[in-house]
Amino acid sequence: MKKIMLLLSKVTCIMAMALAVLSVNSTCGFTAYQPDVPESLEHD
Repeated sequence: MKKIMLLLSKVTCIMAMALAVLSVNSTCGFTAYQPDVPESLEHD
């Protein structure tokens, strides 16, 4: 039982890390949604 719990916890950690990486690197799925960039963030 302990081995199963250890395996499940490893799989859960891997899936959580993969989901975090995908969500950070992804852009909005709707191409029409392009929010305006504030002027304070623009670099000249």
